[in-house]
Amino acid sequence: MSSRRRRGSSWLQLATTAVLVVAAVVVAVIAVSDLSGSRAQTVGKAVVAPSRRSLEAKKKPLKHRAAHPEFVRNATPQPGWRKYTGPVPILVYHALGPPPPGAPFPLLYVSYGNFKAEMAWLDQNGYQAVTLDEVLNAWYHGGTLPAKPIVITFDNGYPEQVRFAPHVLAKYGWPGVLDEITENHLPPSYIWPVIRRGWEVDSHSLTHPDLVTATPAELWAQVHDSRVYLQKTFHIPVNMFCYPSSEYDTAVINAVKRAGYTAAVTEGHAYAFRTEPYLLPRFEIEGGVSQLAADLSYYKPAHYGW
Repeated sequence: MSSRRRRGSSWLQLATTAVLVVAAVVVAVIAVSDLSGSRAQTVGKAVVAPSRRSLEAKKKPLKHRAAHPEFVRNATPQPGWRKYTGPVPILVYHALGPPPPGAPFPLLYVSYGNFKAEMAWLDQNGYQAVTLDEVLNAWYHGGTLPAKPIVITFDNGYPEQVRFAPHVLAKYGWPGVLDEITENHLPPSYIWPVIRRGWEVDSHSLTHPDLVTATPAELWAQVHDSRVYLQKTFHIPVNMFCYPSSEYDTAVINAVKRAGYTAAVTEGHAYAFRTEPYLLPRFEIEGGVSQLAADLSYYKPAHYGW
């Protein structure tokens, strides 16, 4: 073979070898890239999946998402509840905690320990707290309630009612009902957290006067303006009115109806019935578990619960 042919053959072999080397490198790079991508995808699925779900959830309209993720369980009707139009007991609490020295009405204070014990007793005996709105819906609109429904209300609007009580009730998945005096009591920043839990907030008038002795203009302002304030501030229905000091007469009841309320509460030793929506009695609890148990047992109608 001539030297020219030998040189051409050598160059051909070198070129072929170079091509094979480059091809091998390209294949290796692709393989490593695929492997890395596969691992990245695997890790991505394990690590970023929650954030991806969150991103997808953000793209959905609000009405398709849980509008109130902080809601306690019984703030909305639950599976297993049934239609019920029978009587329901309603409790009322005022101040929680120890009475300060010189408190004019020390009996209105329920200690933290007593309140926790009373809620535990209710739970152990099968009661389930719901809002008054849920009761009204069951009474008049075919809604459902648990087997032993009960409503737990708090009058006036004191800090511990929205700071301490919600944590106790949330242990059992229960909402409460706050009857708020709308002038010079709780600021909105104190009330928003319980609304987000599913609590009901209703009117207890502007300033807690004796409505029976009020002028017609004063009566209307106390009943109507307090409702409008709560509706505009918190975007809630405010269907229930709480008579200050349980004082009322025909004029007061008529003003409550004209202002758009569908029910009103007072105090009394009796279960509430659907036949008297503007005179719903409530048990005022001041004597601990023994009083609570005695009231609910002694005054219980034969057809309470299902």
